[in-house]
Amino acid sequence: MSNLTLLTSDDYLPDRVSNILNGRKNNGNNVVTTLDINMQAAAYEALGDFRGAIIALDARTGAVLCMVSKPDFDPESIAESWDAINADPERGALVNRCTQGLYPPGSTFKIVTMLEYLKENSDEELKEFSFDCGGSFSKDGYTINCYHGRNHGIVDINTAFSESCNSAFAYMGTSFDRSGFKDTCEKLLFNRELPLKFPYNKSYVPIGPGSDTGEVMQTAIGQGKMQTTPMHMAMITQAIANGGVLMTPYIIDHIENSGGDVIKSFAPKEYGRIIEKEHADRLCELMEEVVRDGTATRLKSDSFTAAGKTGSAEYSSNKVMSHAWFTCFAPVQDPEVVVTVIAEEAGSGGQFAVPMAKSVLDAWF
Repeated sequence: MSNLTLLTSDDYLPDRVSNILNGRKNNGNNVVTTLDINMQAAAYEALGDFRGAIIALDARTGAVLCMVSKPDFDPESIAESWDAINADPERGALVNRCTQGLYPPGSTFKIVTMLEYLKENSDEELKEFSFDCGGSFSKDGYTINCYHGRNHGIVDINTAFSESCNSAFAYMGTSFDRSGFKDTCEKLLFNRELPLKFPYNKSYVPIGPGSDTGEVMQTAIGQGKMQTTPMHMAMITQAIANGGVLMTPYIIDHIENSGGDVIKSFAPKEYGRIIEKEHADRLCELMEEVVRDGTATRLKSDSFTAAGKTGSAEYSSNKVMSHAWFTCFAPVQDPEVVVTVIAEEAGSGGQFAVPMAKSVLDAWF
């Protein structure tokens, strides 16, 4: 929302005329956001000293309930801190990591990979899926390892997802129709513009008919050259929670004059269906199992049920280091809120990002 809105006055005309005649300034309008102050505070506290981002969306409307990016700055002392901010070679405090930070999504992208697998296989084939994980999967000279070399043993489709088995997902990826995988990614708005009114960066997935085995395997587990923003992952999660229908995120609820009279209000807007309902429902079931028995059990609560997907995204040649990801929604049966977290260089998503999301959900419920 531009400064012009805040400088414009829509107070009653007689009051404005009186102010002008008496040399007084008219009161500008107020911009009222959709942000929930308790969730915003909880997210800020949960992220702590980590660089990263936490976003919460209303699962039904797309309204932004919290948006925290770190490192940050105090806008009231920007002049005094400008030199210090610019001393940061990446000028990190000036980047809204929620919408502009591009990261490998790691295993949160397995939501997309699983969607493609659901689309390409029958119910019977899904029931019969079985993969023997020995800690790695190799094909055509390329090898994918499970996180920290873990051996998952024989997994079905549910366990492969809930335990985030890289080997099983790399195996799934090699079976995909490359063009179909590309189409699914693009329907979820990868390599495309997002319906956002604020500055953002586009997500990128290097997949297509000419992709080789290694590129497909890396993409299937959310690694390689692909990058996405936390906001984009939150939008995909919101669509799943909403039965496959994406709502356009918005952060301004209404504009009012200084007396509290509403001048303009902003209603929820449906972007459209990006996932078939049957597939969204199945993804909900799989994500619920992640929280119940998988990598996100730290989210269990007596106050709410939840469904989500963890991620631990490698970002350098040092395979031990990873960004911690988690994206989720709650409650499961009637979703109200979506939370997406990335903590840079924190490590495991289940260990670090999940408790952060729980703090934000606790503030909501």
